[in-house]
Amino acid sequence: MEWELIRESEKLKADIQTAGLSLMQPFYEKYGMNFLKISVITEAEMNENLTLNVLAQNVNKAAANMSVIVTNLVKEGYLKKVTSTYDRRVTYIQITDKGREILQKSRYFIIKRYESVMSDGQEIKDLIDAAGTYLNKLLEANRKIVTSESFEL
Repeated sequence: MEWELIRESEKLKADIQTAGLSLMQPFYEKYGMNFLKISVITEAEMNENLTLNVLAQNVNKAAANMSVIVTNLVKEGYLKKVTSTYDRRVTYIQITDKGREILQKSRYFIIKRYESVMSDGQEIKDLIDAAGTYLNKLLEANRKIVTSESFEL
């Protein structure tokens, strides 16, 4: 396989991530949000028994860093901390109504942004399918055992 194809693939991945982040930038600025904050609130929405360690693992960040973000989101009213009734040492991170509202607004915003350039849902589905195929190939390559031959010219 030629290096040029791999380099083009890596550049495309980086460009997609940059474009996706900039697509949401007006929303982030208006509501004082960022990608990580929305991700944390989304994790809390999906799991009502979310702990700090599970959250940190899910978003691939250190628990200490996530603690600061969660504390700020609690202060801002997007999340709440609830102590387990079974074990007082366990604290769950849960979404609030304000958190659900910001997620609803963010989803509406992104839908409107996509609708401005996509003709229909099938077009985006085709793009997702292609990206999924590419992701599966990357994951397959990651599962392959690295041998000494991988490092030789």
